Amino acid sequence: MAFEYRSLRPSISDEKDSRLSSDSSETLHALDDLDFLSNQPESGLYKDFASQPAYIWLRSKWLWAVHAALLFTSCGILALSLAVRTSTLDHVRQFSAWSPADNSVRYDHIRYNITTKENRFVGAGPEVDKAWREISYDMGDQWISKSDLSKLDMPETSLKVDHPDTGEEGYRVGMEVFHHLHCLNLLRRVTYKEYYEPLGGEFGKGPEALKGHTDHCIEVLRQNIQCNADIGLFTFYMIPDDPLAWPELNSKHVCRNFDEVREWALEHSVGNMEIVED
Repeated sequence: MAFEYRSLRPSISDEKDSRLSSDSSETLHALDDLDFLSNQPESGLYKDFASQPAYIWLRSKWLWAVHAALLFTSCGILALSLAVRTSTLDHVRQFSAWSPADNSVRYDHIRYNITTKENRFVGAGPEVDKAWREISYDMGDQWISKSDLSKLDMPETSLKVDHPDTGEEGYRVGMEVFHHLHCLNLLRRVTYKEYYEPLGGEFGKGPEALKGHTDHCIEVLRQNIQCNADIGLFTFYMIPDDPLAWPELNSKHVCRNFDEVREWALEHSVGNMEIVED
């Protein structure tokens, strides 16, 4: 919408409405008012405004002070977040085995929710299998360079693979957390053997092979549980007419954020070694 800006002449009551078109912006009205003041040096309002330089100076300094405070606050928050992030990374690198995923680790305070009702990881069936695949299989394996292999203290005869983006030859690696979840998933399926046995897969290799894999997974999980040695505490409660104390396992823990680690694994995936067995 076009409009015309006109300089304001000395106000005359019957000419007020002719200064601007009725659809002009409020901003232009404000500019006209300032022009009016500047063109009327003898008006009392102008004299009052011009006689207050201290007020204008204080207002200007106050605005600068607010901007400075906001700037310092933002810088402080940024510095604190960087310090926390650096502290976390230093802690992980000092107390964990070497991994290129160390920068994905973030710690959260979590209260466990120990329940099996309406839990998507409990039971058997396609939806439960899908939930377990999402946390134990879908991210596949990862890649490290040849120079990083020595940090793992693994032999150079380990399986080599080209990086999917750069083509650089390196080594195919897997992350322990997903192996542990794979093992836990096997124990779940063994628990619901009546559902999974007719489907074949792991169960189609015979009872001895299944028992050997199950024993392997139990041992992997045992060592991992002892390795991490969670020192968190839980309390007990009593049930009427029951002489035994029951553990209250909905306790507080400090946990690594699994979603952050899983996202890192997905971003650095080189695919899976085999076809998933339902």
